[in-house]
Amino acid sequence: MKVVITAREFSGPSPEVIEWLQEQGLEVIDLSNAGFSSSTTDEEMIEAIGDADGLINALEKASEPVFKACKNLKYVSRRGVGLDSVDIEYCRGHGIKVARARGTIESSVGEGVMAYILYFARRVDLQSEYMHKGEWRRMFMPGAKTRTLGIVGYGALGHEIAKRASAFEMNIIYNRQHPNGEELAGIADQYGAVYKPLDELLAESDYTCVCVPLTEETTYLINRDFIGKMKDGSILFNIARGRVGDEEAIREALESGKLAGAAVDVFDKEPCTDSKLIGAPHCILTPHTTPFTLENFKASNWLAAKNLVGLMTGVIDEKYLVVG
Repeated sequence: MKVVITAREFSGPSPEVIEWLQEQGLEVIDLSNAGFSSSTTDEEMIEAIGDADGLINALEKASEPVFKACKNLKYVSRRGVGLDSVDIEYCRGHGIKVARARGTIESSVGEGVMAYILYFARRVDLQSEYMHKGEWRRMFMPGAKTRTLGIVGYGALGHEIAKRASAFEMNIIYNRQHPNGEELAGIADQYGAVYKPLDELLAESDYTCVCVPLTEETTYLINRDFIGKMKDGSILFNIARGRVGDEEAIREALESGKLAGAAVDVFDKEPCTDSKLIGAPHCILTPHTTPFTLENFKASNWLAAKNLVGLMTGVIDEKYLVVG
């Protein structure tokens, strides 16, 4: 069988994974350095996949037109946890098996969010800048302890963020579509997290972190109305997907002072060098790197490869299986 890898940063950190796939008897076409992204067109994906049987992808889309053109494609392994880059409904109706690499990126994303929080809580960068100018300026910083962190979307990512924030003695509140789901048993109490309706969470949070999946319901969830309900002078993080946040609304809130800061790691079309948030005050922009650690990528690459082989052989852990 032939396998195409379009997920970026695959063979670089993990050449041994390519070798392992080949040892499983697979013909591997490694396109992980070809620049595929969420901006990649259906036509480019069709050309890349061709007559391959399997695909390891990231944000580049495996859409209905791609499946219709690439008739041999029956196995898709997501190097990631979001499912917005695969047409799941089409796969369900056409016998295409899909898996995702759950449990690999969550810890590094949690680290990234804590980096954002500590940036705004302590501003070590600003203090260092003054010192390098020869200025001895001691400033009282808000700190993280006792501040309220609101997590919108309390799934696996939210759990990892809460785990780290609890160590800093932050107050943690969360909102999710199903607040009493059985999978949450013990998790909220373990980290001291308390469920709040969304309006209450926005009004109480010093930091609001949005980590929901991209769906019709969450598209432009972060809009003027959402921001208007946020606590004055609070700080917003979008680590979900670019289309979850309205960049114009975020910029307006930063310029007016409604928001004291924002950090955005995701953009509608990536790579992105023309975000409407470029130059906005008190705004951190990162190039979708909250999950971007060497350890995480190696783990994600291995799991995506093993999941693909598992789909093909019918031996795969159910927790990774999306359609099978």
